Amino acid sequence: MVKPGEDVYGGSASPTLLRFRSSKGLIGFTVFTAAFTDGFLCGLVVPVLPFALVQRVGVAVDTVQFWTSLLLVIFGMSTVLGAPAAAWLADHTSSRRLPFLIGLMLAFAATVFFMIGTFVWMLVVGRCLQGLSAGVVYTTGLSLLVDTVSRDEIGSWMGFALSGMNLGVLISPFLAGIVYEKAGYYPVFAMALVVIAFDFFLRLLMIEKKAARKWLDRKEAETYRSHSEVPPAPQDPTAKTSAIDDSNDFAGRVDSASQDQSERGPNEPGIINATNRPQPDEESPLLGNRQPRPENLFQRRFPTMAALLSSSQIVAAVYGCFVNASLVSSFDAVLPLFVQHTFHWNAGGAGAIFLCLTIPSLLGPAIGALADRYGPRPLALVGFALTTPCFVLLGLVKKDTLTEIIVFAILLTLIGLGLNLFLSPLAADLSFTVERLDKENSNLFGPAGACAQAYSLFNCALGAGTVFGPTVSGLLYHNTTWAITGGMLALICFSGSIPVVRTVSNYG
Repeated sequence: MVKPGEDVYGGSASPTLLRFRSSKGLIGFTVFTAAFTDGFLCGLVVPVLPFALVQRVGVAVDTVQFWTSLLLVIFGMSTVLGAPAAAWLADHTSSRRLPFLIGLMLAFAATVFFMIGTFVWMLVVGRCLQGLSAGVVYTTGLSLLVDTVSRDEIGSWMGFALSGMNLGVLISPFLAGIVYEKAGYYPVFAMALVVIAFDFFLRLLMIEKKAARKWLDRKEAETYRSHSEVPPAPQDPTAKTSAIDDSNDFAGRVDSASQDQSERGPNEPGIINATNRPQPDEESPLLGNRQPRPENLFQRRFPTMAALLSSSQIVAAVYGCFVNASLVSSFDAVLPLFVQHTFHWNAGGAGAIFLCLTIPSLLGPAIGALADRYGPRPLALVGFALTTPCFVLLGLVKKDTLTEIIVFAILLTLIGLGLNLFLSPLAADLSFTVERLDKENSNLFGPAGACAQAYSLFNCALGAGTVFGPTVSGLLYHNTTWAITGGMLALICFSGSIPVVRTVSNYG
């Protein structure tokens, strides 16, 4: 039980290595690792899940696609449901580290269910826990990052953190495929447990800035007292008498003014007090200048979320994140099938091609720094403009020739760059917009703020995109052509730029 004066970090005594554990470098790396862990665990099951369904669970081969899609939908829906709960918990607890740790425990439980699962319901529970964990990680982690770094650094740190997600999602299928082929089923998830253990160590090690400030301020005060031996100023013996005289004089003036006010009546000019406030007349509104009552149940029950969704800048950023998740997850669904059918590659080759999408994510911090300098929305538009035509050009790759393979790899690399150019800037723009809304509307979101709830919308967008992308791309690829699939992905990408264009002039 936590005693009075203590906190979740272990009491009133200053923790060891306080400055290092509360540094923005360590906290930023912890959030990066959390995002990497989430992406790694999500992508890890992609190549092994079909084999698990047939060989361990015993489902029919012709139902594998159904169960794979259903488990993906469960993951996305769980993320959408988990993000708002995580936002509420993050805003109503004294420490963001608590929900951060809860999210990792959910990820650990999900991994165990996948490892030991021999029934469909165990895989369903595993995917559900995985989605809930994702809902916690980004909502809490990105809010923690915003709490830690200065405003002019948010873009670069956001780019760094989210590059972890992209890195995890894109390299884990490749690693899982190799480990599964060489060592079997259990070593795949043993690898996942090692990643979780390292992530757990970092989350325990870090100390939030706001928690560390209490000890740092105390140390500075003690240092100041020990080096400042300033004797108290001598008291003037007449000071007390003078203060009493001034007090009596002021009281006399107040009594005299009050008497004059009572003679003048409540509505006459005089000392400003409760009796001479403007009096309502027959035409005055009964509620004065109060804000109108929210119009619907959602606004009354969730005022912060309603305020966020009423902002076109928030909606543009959230929809852009939805588009990004849809496009990335679409590749997970159709890219291995395309390279296997067109280039006749095995699982290793299919995994290796994802490196073309992964390598640009290493530029995340640089992209974020550009967003800090030039603004997130103009940079996001550059990303949309780069990515959209590349999806169209992917449809031109049809033959197993060296030239077309090289063109294919170049296009995927440009797409990976474009995806990063609009994901991290739009994620950073969420915090900028929340800050601006709060200032323009006189502390609209109260002392708890709305950063966590804004990033819960970001998380919901990621979860919804994870469901939408593979569903649409899978249907198109199996029922039309590769060129039509690429064209539709280009259209989805282009649609993400429209709300950003409408709000780009409002950046500031």
